[in-house]
Amino acid sequence: MFPQIVSDYVQTGKIRYVYRNFPLSFHNWAQKAAEAAECAGEQGQYWAMHDALFNGQDEWTDSQDGVTIFKGMAGTLKLDQAKFDSCLDGNKYAQKVQADVQEGAQAGVSGTPAFFINGISLSGAQSFDTFKQKIEYVLAGGEAPSLTVPPDSYRSMGQADAPVVITEFSDYQCPACGYVATTVIPEIIKRYVDTGQVRFVFREFPLSSIHPLAQKAAEAAVCAGKQGHYWEMNETLYANQDKWGADGADSTQFFRDYATKIGLGMDEFNTCLDSGEAALDVQADLLAAESLGADATPYFFIDKIPIRGGLPIEGFSAVIDYVAAGGSAVEPVPVGSWRVLGSTQTARAGALAFVDYADPQSRQHALEVLPQLKQAYIDAGQIVYVVHPWSPGGDTPSTRGAAAAECAGQQGKGWEMHTKLFEEQDKWTQAAAPQPLFTSYAQGLGLDTAKFEQCLSSPETALAVQAGYVIGVMYGVPDAQTYLFSNGQTLSDSPTFAEFKTIIDSMINQ
Repeated sequence: MFPQIVSDYVQTGKIRYVYRNFPLSFHNWAQKAAEAAECAGEQGQYWAMHDALFNGQDEWTDSQDGVTIFKGMAGTLKLDQAKFDSCLDGNKYAQKVQADVQEGAQAGVSGTPAFFINGISLSGAQSFDTFKQKIEYVLAGGEAPSLTVPPDSYRSMGQADAPVVITEFSDYQCPACGYVATTVIPEIIKRYVDTGQVRFVFREFPLSSIHPLAQKAAEAAVCAGKQGHYWEMNETLYANQDKWGADGADSTQFFRDYATKIGLGMDEFNTCLDSGEAALDVQADLLAAESLGADATPYFFIDKIPIRGGLPIEGFSAVIDYVAAGGSAVEPVPVGSWRVLGSTQTARAGALAFVDYADPQSRQHALEVLPQLKQAYIDAGQIVYVVHPWSPGGDTPSTRGAAAAECAGQQGKGWEMHTKLFEEQDKWTQAAAPQPLFTSYAQGLGLDTAKFEQCLSSPETALAVQAGYVIGVMYGVPDAQTYLFSNGQTLSDSPTFAEFKTIIDSMINQ
């Protein structure tokens, strides 16, 4: 791959190729090999040493003395041996190599090889065609991918200053996308966009490998957008998905017919569609989706919170309300939080528990199953267990109980309050005013009760509680009493310890 990039693009003057060091600590001699290349560079032989190091990788990676091998390579390249040896032995470039590592880490690099093509990231051993696609995109004027689309874009709907931005990456030939587009999106527009609460952005994400007509459909929408009629074409394509997407259909002719009905200038539309002029716009969206981790359609970002797949309007509403209230990105495993039981350093599996403090089934799990999990797996460092409260919002017993646990957690007694709330569930859920009971529990745990009571009514606490529900929405969790494992399996309702054991053992024994 690298020689072809050099011959097709570097030597023809189309691109400049820069190599940066990112030695991984678990690769023997990788740090010193990077230093050897830098030392050879002093004598104008950086790329010669670069090639020698990769060609001889098997020899020096398993060697007891990589330095001697690097010096031998310098001799083969006819470098000034004394100068090279002094450079390498004196660790002259050790700090420079580590500076490269730090810069790479700041840019999001976590493994090798990792590439940036004018800001477009590309990870892993990719084919030349993959590189060519992105290089040609940049050479054609394409810009680095971004989630942000300006309010004056034809693909943006709603007030420019709306407090929440929803970005959808979607495929016109995808059935699930069509369902969301014709059922859920109109409701979002009615409830949130038309009322100034949300700005809605649509971006092209044609999955051509499974939907071969989606690319041209996306181009048709972009061509309509260039004439100020993007949303009419967007709605028409989804409403008629079964017609233009049918086997044997002349989809391009359908697109032209739609353009005529919408009232587009047909000469301009046909030129745009036939020339591939819109392909660059579509590719920009594709690259943005890939860079943001989108791997299915439809894929949404509510501000920066990712939502994989479609949701019912209630799910969207919960996340929109959370973001509008000031909620930020959420972490499934919030390291350092009281909600995490077990060691993230040693665990070989994880479980997210979505529980309702007012629900009897969650009570049974907390008092009967969790202690067994703790004894068998959590305390032994084999799994990480994370509790997330299930509270769609509102002043409900579920929300109140979750707030009490959160406020105790802020004083280091979250799990003790967690257990107490379930032990006393029948009392506080039936109380007209449960706060005095919560305060008595806090007092019994030795908490600062004034601080605890202030926390109960804090907006920040409400957001922390709501975040658990948002995480559930992100992972498609339908309701509480759902337990999601790191291998993708789930349990629901009132699973027994034996059911947990079956899944956990299968993960840790792999």
